[in-house]
Amino acid sequence: MTDAANTSDSTDTGDDIFGEQDDAHDTDVDSDADTDSELAPDDDGADELGDKGKRALESMKSKWKSERTRRQQLEARVADLESKDGDDDDASRQRAADAAALAKANSRIVRAEIRAAAAGKLSDPADALSFIDLDQFEVGEDGDVDQDEIAEAITDLVRRKPYLAAQSGTGRPKPDRSQGARGKSTATTADRFASAIDNLL
Repeated sequence: MTDAANTSDSTDTGDDIFGEQDDAHDTDVDSDADTDSELAPDDDGADELGDKGKRALESMKSKWKSERTRRQQLEARVADLESKDGDDDDASRQRAADAAALAKANSRIVRAEIRAAAAGKLSDPADALSFIDLDQFEVGEDGDVDQDEIAEAITDLVRRKPYLAAQSGTGRPKPDRSQGARGKSTATTADRFASAIDNLL
């Protein structure tokens, strides 16, 4: 009976150890979520910031983008190293073909999203594809692109190159009323002759 009591005590302490580890893991996950939310760009209230706040926000956004770029480079390196680890040639070729197809599909998604977002802001939405670096946008696992990043890039493009912006209004020129006929009825020859006679008398 003492053996059964000892095993139950050891199981209880084992559960406590795992429970403490789970609690510690949950805390780590929560702190990771907080860090991710701190690093993610958030434009809410950006207009209310002063100059120092705007500079800090821009610094945070550039740091977030550089970290994302570094992560993408490391993921590509890991994939490259995994493909070299004793796999047969067919499997590595298939992975390379899948990666190329995914990159092509992601490029199409980004181009379509940028064109759609630029439709009302630029006179020619295709200009956005020429002047914006498409590699700065990341397509998520679900095929979505961050719309806020795209809108920010288009706004920045319009700020840098205002001549690309869509013109408001109908786009038709307004006539200059000081030129040409003023809308008076045309006088006949007889009316002009009568007017000239009146002026002489």
